[in-house]
Amino acid sequence: PPGGLGYDIRYNPDFPDIWYVTDANAGVHRSTDNGNRWESVNEGIETYAGPTNELIPVFCLTVSQHDPMILWAGTQYNGHLYKSVDAGVTWEEKDEGITKEYDLLSFRGITFDPASPDIIYAMGEITDESLGGPTVWGSGTGGVIYKSTNAGESWEKIWDGGVPSSLTRYMWINPKNTDVLYVSTGIFDRGAVGEGDFVTDPFGGIGILKSINGGETWTIQNEDNGLRCLYLGSLFMHPQHPDTLLTCAGHVLTDGRGIQYLENIVNSGGITPFGVYRTIDGGQHWTQVLAEGTGEVFSAVEYSTLNPKIAYAASSTAIYRSVDAGENWDRVSLRKENWGPPGIVTGFPIDIQCDPRNPDRLFINNYGGGNYLSDDGGMTWTNASNGYTGSRPRKIVVSPQDASLIYTVAPSGIWSSDNAGYTWNGIHYPPEDAPVPADYTAVLGDEKLKNHIYAGTVGSHILESFDGGMTWEFLWPGFDEFGEMIGYNMEISDLVYAPSDQDILYAGLSASGCSFSAEPCARGMGVVFSHDGGKTWELSKDNLIREIAVIDIAVNPLNAQELYAGTENCLLFSENGAESWTQVATLPVKGRTRAITYNPGNPGQIFVGIDEHGIYRSNDGGQNWDHPVAGLQPNPSFRKILFNPTDHTVIYLCDILSGVYRSDDGGDSWTSMNENLFNRAVTDLSISTDGQHLYASAYGNGIYRRDFNGIPPVSPTTSISYFLKEDVQVTLFPNPVSKVLNIRTNVDINRLELYSSSGTKLYSSPCISEINLSNLPPGCYHVVIFLSNTDQIIHRAIIKR
Repeated sequence: PPGGLGYDIRYNPDFPDIWYVTDANAGVHRSTDNGNRWESVNEGIETYAGPTNELIPVFCLTVSQHDPMILWAGTQYNGHLYKSVDAGVTWEEKDEGITKEYDLLSFRGITFDPASPDIIYAMGEITDESLGGPTVWGSGTGGVIYKSTNAGESWEKIWDGGVPSSLTRYMWINPKNTDVLYVSTGIFDRGAVGEGDFVTDPFGGIGILKSINGGETWTIQNEDNGLRCLYLGSLFMHPQHPDTLLTCAGHVLTDGRGIQYLENIVNSGGITPFGVYRTIDGGQHWTQVLAEGTGEVFSAVEYSTLNPKIAYAASSTAIYRSVDAGENWDRVSLRKENWGPPGIVTGFPIDIQCDPRNPDRLFINNYGGGNYLSDDGGMTWTNASNGYTGSRPRKIVVSPQDASLIYTVAPSGIWSSDNAGYTWNGIHYPPEDAPVPADYTAVLGDEKLKNHIYAGTVGSHILESFDGGMTWEFLWPGFDEFGEMIGYNMEISDLVYAPSDQDILYAGLSASGCSFSAEPCARGMGVVFSHDGGKTWELSKDNLIREIAVIDIAVNPLNAQELYAGTENCLLFSENGAESWTQVATLPVKGRTRAITYNPGNPGQIFVGIDEHGIYRSNDGGQNWDHPVAGLQPNPSFRKILFNPTDHTVIYLCDILSGVYRSDDGGDSWTSMNENLFNRAVTDLSISTDGQHLYASAYGNGIYRRDFNGIPPVSPTTSISYFLKEDVQVTLFPNPVSKVLNIRTNVDINRLELYSSSGTKLYSSPCISEINLSNLPPGCYHVVIFLSNTDQIIHRAIIKR
């Protein structure tokens, strides 16, 4: 499914069918068909991150307006800059002069001087871990600006705010006087200098930095200039009037901070400081031109370069449009609760890009939600992330009745696929009377009813659906005697039913983020259980468990009253349906216990995974334990132990630090099975009831499927085996091309046509494997491929050097 940590989206100004998108998990991707499909272009970027050091943490990207073959990209946290001279095909590290004086350095923006290809600026965030690190609030964040005057061969620091200050992101340069620079500072999810009292002065920040001498000296535009909030996540210059700029402001209100402050302003007759601001005099005076509600966080603004009277602003809730260059605004997104496609919560819009040929066509890349496209001026939206994902799925479950029907949950919502993972549908449709965050943490299917599912979220909500997620009922939490919601600052870390009685359900509660994070997490609320199919719930009152984090639960397949709970520091056991608990003292070690399972054919056999220690097995109901580690990596963090339902000597397990393993001898020995698994940070496993289809969720890399019989699942409803259009692989290389363009496909081609950028047909031929372009002038060309035995047509753009 889409998702991840999206950041920039850019186009090639000479050939605007070519687009680039970045994701701090997935790296750089390029589309040569106007954003319909994306391909990875990360060769040479040798900076990695994540639990297995396999994610590609590219944050920002820019395309040179002087030569669109030249791209620059900056990474998150490790402070590297990369240059491509072949439209992203290959990259070279270019950060001579960049220094990491603090713990972390993230580049958040790169800008070319419009008058000189040799002058480039790079804006960044610096982080001091000792002062709190990169957190939503606090004093651990600062900002920095670098400048190169030799096309990026070396860099010099020209502004250093130190820590604390405020991160820097967008720079805009006056094209009529390129010594005049504007830089936005702050963002919605980072702290800044100057934070004060929670109620009277919660927000800090710097404002807009301005230089009139190419960055030698700087002045600050802030409250004195009309900017009432200084977390300015976006900045855009009017294409024709460089003294006119838009910026937007807002900050998330986590932990209740800032809510009372904003409510006091609004209740006293004022307007929220969050919103959109505009200047027409180079920032001497900023005017707030859009303010909605109390705490709506605005994070992106944009002018159409084709028609600058049209401007856009975006928050996580809505899209706004102006037809008078930003003086007045209308909400244009049609959905009430947020602006994305139905069933999808897009996250925070982090970058808007209008198509230079059509002001009604715009992309938005999102923090936490993927990339989305509107063709009608922001009213409706479709997924535009086909071909890549940076999604961070936590759990996955395959329907017991249909191996092609799967569900997964992530910070970007809850998703279903009815075609074995080829395409995904967002199914976040919470009941209107019970607003539920889109950050899901658990999902549970039903052994009997195909479309009956449960889900758990951050905030400890438990929901139930009988129609595959199209409608939901709110089950839990309830409220205590003081009217406070139980577990509002927790998450449902696991959600299971008793195999012998599906009316009995158990859920584990831990502090938000605990079920995934490697950091210590002792806080939680134990276990909540239901004996009536989820209609009523009760918290376990045993003091041994009621205030600790429960991460995983396993129920005896033959006895619904017996269950184990994996906690932050030990394994607990209950023999009376979670009423009371005892610590399993027979285990040789104690530690964070994330994975527990019973052998479904022999409940006396139990497997337990303990962080850093490995896997333990008991063959006598937990009285004695052995430690079968042959073939496993040391210091693991196992997230799932899974029996093959048709052969209980075959067991699978996943380690978020080293991938997936299989045992064919009941757990005595293990073999790695990571072939074609591009990211081994696997968070969960689920297997079809016939044991032929294994699904894996990978942090920052989406969902994988392994078909042991070599055949994708067949839906019992449609009798379709899902070799879908997405299975078609068409590769044109090299791109850019100088002479011969090679065509490689895994299907038969009926005909291939070549068009100029103006639409003139230059070439048409039956199936071929290459085209000689030597006689064509440099430029952008369009290849149209007609597939045999289908009406499918493939479009690709190529660059001729």
